Amino acid sequence: MEDQWRIAEHDPEWKNMFLRIGNNLRNSLGDQAIRIDHVGSTSVFGLDAKPIVDIQISIVDFDDEDSYRNNIESLGFVLRKENPDKTKRYFREIPGSRRTHIHVRRHGSYSEQMTLLFRDYLREHIEDCKKYAEEKHRLMKMYKDDRPKYVEGKGPIVWEILHRAHLWSQEIGWRPGKSDV
Repeated sequence: MEDQWRIAEHDPEWKNMFLRIGNNLRNSLGDQAIRIDHVGSTSVFGLDAKPIVDIQISIVDFDDEDSYRNNIESLGFVLRKENPDKTKRYFREIPGSRRTHIHVRRHGSYSEQMTLLFRDYLREHIEDCKKYAEEKHRLMKMYKDDRPKYVEGKGPIVWEILHRAHLWSQEIGWRPGKSDV
């Protein structure tokens, strides 16, 4: 299987991977999922990224885990109970499958909106997109064998970009577009 712990040049196939999985999730979850979106770096055309597709599912009844867990797991994903982020439920592929991250969040929550804003801002601001990619390459060289340090190292640039994204959102009256699937 492909080494996914690396920064790769943008691959247009990432969108197709998302669409295949996203459509399967839509068929399985139906109206339970208010939104199913391609998020993370693979969702931004031209942005170098770890070749791992991130999917955000927005649910109204987030606390009723039983209402959506089986539908997601029936497609070959497993709930990661050890996730420390209480704003989401985190699912991963079954061992031996291509790496995919599924983030289930409460529809309308800050974390859901922030994720969509970050993605939309990078899609519209190529200079910040390039700066973010450069930083990810730099950090990967430094922390190739230390994932937590790599993730922690991205914090400052993510917050810097989110600050600009927030200002941009006010200038244009940003709100999320339609769900990706």
